[in-house]
Amino acid sequence: MSDALSGIRILDLTHEPGFLAGKVLGDLGADVVKVEPPEGDPARRRPPFWGGTADADRSLLWLALNTSKRGITLAVDRSRGRELLLALAERADVLLESEAPGSLQARGLGWETLHARNRRLVLCSLTPFGQTGPRAGWRGSDLTAVAASGNLYSTGDPDRAPVRCSLPVSYYHGGLEAAVGVVFALLARDTTGEGQHVDVALQAAMVMPSIGTAAMFKMTGQRGARVGAFMSAGRTVQREIWPCQDGFVSFALRGGPARVPGLIAMVAYMDEHGMASERLRAVDWKTYNHNLLTQAEVDALTREFGAFFATKTMAELYRAACERNLMLAPVNTAREIVASEQLAARQFLVEVDNPGRGRLRYPGAFAATSGQTVAIRRPAPRLGEHTVEILAELGLGERDVERLRAEGVV
Repeated sequence: MSDALSGIRILDLTHEPGFLAGKVLGDLGADVVKVEPPEGDPARRRPPFWGGTADADRSLLWLALNTSKRGITLAVDRSRGRELLLALAERADVLLESEAPGSLQARGLGWETLHARNRRLVLCSLTPFGQTGPRAGWRGSDLTAVAASGNLYSTGDPDRAPVRCSLPVSYYHGGLEAAVGVVFALLARDTTGEGQHVDVALQAAMVMPSIGTAAMFKMTGQRGARVGAFMSAGRTVQREIWPCQDGFVSFALRGGPARVPGLIAMVAYMDEHGMASERLRAVDWKTYNHNLLTQAEVDALTREFGAFFATKTMAELYRAACERNLMLAPVNTAREIVASEQLAARQFLVEVDNPGRGRLRYPGAFAATSGQTVAIRRPAPRLGEHTVEILAELGLGERDVERLRAEGVV
């Protein structure tokens, strides 16, 4: 097989928090069927819209996160719609959902029902706080999950309110965890012959991205704190994000076996440009420990490194980092990503044709593999685009579908 998940059928009932999970599985070759209510998923009505035209098939949110899927409309809250969904589930390998715990069960679509109808089915539920536990019944959003994970507590400037990332990162971290969980459940099914219920909590998924604070609390005893472009180290606060001519770069004053060679190489680079003082050149990097510095020593280092970075562009510094093994990285915006020579060389950005609307540029394969294809399979589906062909698998013809449409079932 050229595709890792070739032959796997997935029913995707998720709302926005789970969109990415279905897309990733579709990129891996699964046949992902996006199931929406007849009026369409609310995300279809979310701006911005492609070309500025408010249309259910032009929401950039929808177009970005639902590629590699086919689409069907189905009113699963009605008895006939529920029957059709169960019939499709009998033929499926995976069902993805993001309803509040107990919601599917209340409609006769819970794990017990699905498992009884298809013992090989994998059910994956993506919720703010999981299916069990003291917060399972709580409502939650990306902001809630990011805050409850400890991430928000440490993000932003100390004299201001916490700062949430501009995009719903908990949905993306949670979506990737869901995709991985599904793959492992499918592997387990090869041994046991039965599916299982994969439970993904956004709040738990967001703990590891907080690796410097909440995820290391047991080891360090530190909860973290908002320090802006800086990081707390020992008794000091040390800069991590540095301004340069046209943006910012990430560079740390931290030591240790992995970082000291980069600090030595950076000083040599600065010295070549006449910007390393005698004091900086005399630093004994073999005994350097950033945790033992005083704030005055940190400030002295900061002045010299900061003055040098201010003379260079992001591209100049990144090129030097690659050539000299400096532990420095540009703080990229969409502008830099689109112009990246490396991504262009890897043919990472691809154009996808959206019939009747034109072509959009997308991030392509998230991994390069040998013998298997990871790729965008098709554009995001138009509302109800594949309803007729999918229900045909259940023996329904076009007239049957038209009747169901008139009844508000599809």
